[in-house]
Amino acid sequence: MIPVILRSGPIALLAALVLVLLSACTQSPPQRVDLTILATADVHGRIMAWDYLRDEPDQAHGLLKAASVIDQLRRERDHVLLLDAGDFIQGNPFADYFATVAEAPEQHPALQVMDALDYDAIALGNHEFNFGIPYINRQIGLTATPILAGNVYHHGTDTPAYLPYLLRQFGDVTVGILGLTTPGSALWDRHHVEARLDFGDGVTAARRYVPELRAAGADIVVALLHTGLESRAGSPAGPQGLLENFGRETIESVPGIDVAILSHSHRVIEDLVLEGPDGRPVTVIQPGRWASHLGEVRLELEAADTGPGWSVRTLASRAIPLMDTPPQPDLVTRVAAWHEEVRGWVNEALATTPDAWSSQEARLRDTPLIDLIQTVQQQTGGAQLSATAAFTTRLAFGPGPVIRADLAALYPYENTLVVLELTGAQLRAYLEHAAGYYAGVDDGVPVVADGWPGYTMLTDAPVVAEIPRSIRDLLEAYLAEHGELRHADVHRQNWSLLYCDPRRAQVTGRSFAKGQTDVIDARNGTHECPTDVLEQAGLRCILDGEFRHHPASVPFMRIDQRVIRVGADALDDATKIEEVTLVQRLIGM
Repeated sequence: MIPVILRSGPIALLAALVLVLLSACTQSPPQRVDLTILATADVHGRIMAWDYLRDEPDQAHGLLKAASVIDQLRRERDHVLLLDAGDFIQGNPFADYFATVAEAPEQHPALQVMDALDYDAIALGNHEFNFGIPYINRQIGLTATPILAGNVYHHGTDTPAYLPYLLRQFGDVTVGILGLTTPGSALWDRHHVEARLDFGDGVTAARRYVPELRAAGADIVVALLHTGLESRAGSPAGPQGLLENFGRETIESVPGIDVAILSHSHRVIEDLVLEGPDGRPVTVIQPGRWASHLGEVRLELEAADTGPGWSVRTLASRAIPLMDTPPQPDLVTRVAAWHEEVRGWVNEALATTPDAWSSQEARLRDTPLIDLIQTVQQQTGGAQLSATAAFTTRLAFGPGPVIRADLAALYPYENTLVVLELTGAQLRAYLEHAAGYYAGVDDGVPVVADGWPGYTMLTDAPVVAEIPRSIRDLLEAYLAEHGELRHADVHRQNWSLLYCDPRRAQVTGRSFAKGQTDVIDARNGTHECPTDVLEQAGLRCILDGEFRHHPASVPFMRIDQRVIRVGADALDDATKIEEVTLVQRLIGM
């Protein structure tokens, strides 16, 4: 292009106008735009490619590994949109340390890295509320990245508490990005959000905002959803029965969506296209968890032959595995000091133990490691019943020091405690749900039920008390008080995994045979299991009636024999458990 020097005055102004008009006449809008959408989800603090619980490199996970691919694709493509579908600020020692322990830096390192990667938008996940509204709101104020959550409202209103959507321009194409989150936060973080924020139905919010985006000029709409594709039968719902996982319903009932980026359920979904209610193909991507994958959707947009609008065609939809990807070196240098600070903290010894502790068989037998959680919960809440879950079967430590990493592996979530009062029917339903953990046995080995939903919420039980400290914090306080951790102080054998063979009417303990059922039926009749046999086998808590007794199922419940005894009457709504029950407040996935 030949440079032109314009003089001041009317003639120069006229020349400038002529140049602008000639330029407008000679340029035509591009007929095709290629757009690449990249997505992460459920990073949960996995910034460095490092396993802090084992204090060793993590070859499979890490946002800095994703950063290397992001940089490469940005060099290769003209138009790249980078998004995250939430749960970025909690979930491993790195994330939790900078949210709860460290005084500096003021902005969470996870968000500093995401700012450095120049994300276009992030959706709020349910775990973003684990540390309270003031904390996450301050982080939102410090980040340069827009944070979206269109179905979270100021209490008692339909006014969004956070930005619902935004527009991004790529060439002549305007992309609308709508962010929504699971309404389950209203339950899982009730002590933080109650009477301050309302969590609404995601599908209803999408019906409200997608037309607004289209009216604002969006040529295509990307739904950035912190929710899974679909809810499983029996899985927990949000308040007023709202769906926890509303992805499929949104896609199939809300017109105008072109791409849906999902999260929350930690699945890997690629190469999936569903049909919207307007016949529009909707490309669906979900990039796993912990930055194990980078989601990629490549779109080709062509301008309409007549009139405004673009046709959208998906060229590729894949979840790129990051197993063999090296982390981005500049960001590794930037994060190095924070990384070493966390390593020092997580490897600090909290107590010593003369015993060996393992969770390997925690879902098959009563183990001291799970009883440690039960003991701390019962002592904290003063309750007679306690419920928890075995989150891992890979933890082992002792004899020797007990370090903070051991507690983080044993209890990885920011769950708090509530003391509830239960009816007999509620307790019965809780245990019946737990019984569904096993589908049967195969060659003597218990088989876990496929798709078994493990988060049971006793939403209708009156709350007697709330304990606003994380269970992991309570465990750490227990170790600090005692200095030494011993089996004898916490372990009590109070359940066994039993099989009642109806043909022999006897309990065979943990002796499984192929084809046998894992249901213990205590009814009178052909399937009778005599109570004296059960007592001899060590089963100390069992109910009469049509109920599958499976005390080894997850979640486990420690039940004092004084409350529920062998031969007790069937539990129903009229049965009041005189003692209150201590249960954990589960914080989603």
